[in-house]
Amino acid sequence: MPDMKLECHISGTMNGEEFELIGSGDGNTDQGRMTNNMKSIKGPLSFSPYLLSHILGYGYYHFATFPAGYENIYLHAMKNGGYSNVRTERYEDGGIISITFNYRYEGSKIIGDFKVIGTGFPTDSLIFTDKIIKSNPTCENMFPKADNILVNAYTRTYLLKDGGYYSAQVNNHMHFKSAIHPTMLQNGGSMFTHRVVEENHTKTNVAIVEYQNVFKTPTAFA
Repeated sequence: MPDMKLECHISGTMNGEEFELIGSGDGNTDQGRMTNNMKSIKGPLSFSPYLLSHILGYGYYHFATFPAGYENIYLHAMKNGGYSNVRTERYEDGGIISITFNYRYEGSKIIGDFKVIGTGFPTDSLIFTDKIIKSNPTCENMFPKADNILVNAYTRTYLLKDGGYYSAQVNNHMHFKSAIHPTMLQNGGSMFTHRVVEENHTKTNVAIVEYQNVFKTPTAFA
């Protein structure tokens, strides 16, 4: 199913202030490309919209390409009970964002409902300014902890107007309703995902184009 649609609902709080967005997009799993365009339905965001880029995109692992000999484990899960994901992002100034990702499926459409709780950010945190201008690419290490549990970790960085960086350490814990596809379980398990996101954000509209590719070794990705 190379061409798929998505719908997305994101709601939560950031330092206690509520926000909510709805939107949709599409993508092609053979190309590793997806789009997601969302609109705030509770007024302008109180924080940098760039914090949402990796929720809009990294919430939909389904669109990643996999190397030859491997099946897309997320598309396999769509047909075998699905999966859920819990993510924790720990920012360098003490803020923490916790996200719960849940999905349901209607044919080739993925409907995501994501709950976000951000706490502990200082009042002068960069997330409450316009100094963040871009999300940088990431490379995620992922590996199974059981035949139906997948964990991953990566460092997330943002480019700032002054040329500096703002960062977070990110961990995900995915629970699959049935076993992860055996091509991953039987081939050493550990793999990597490279992601690049293009952003077009305002305080009320958040839009991305994302490219994601899973690889086993650097030569497999080249």
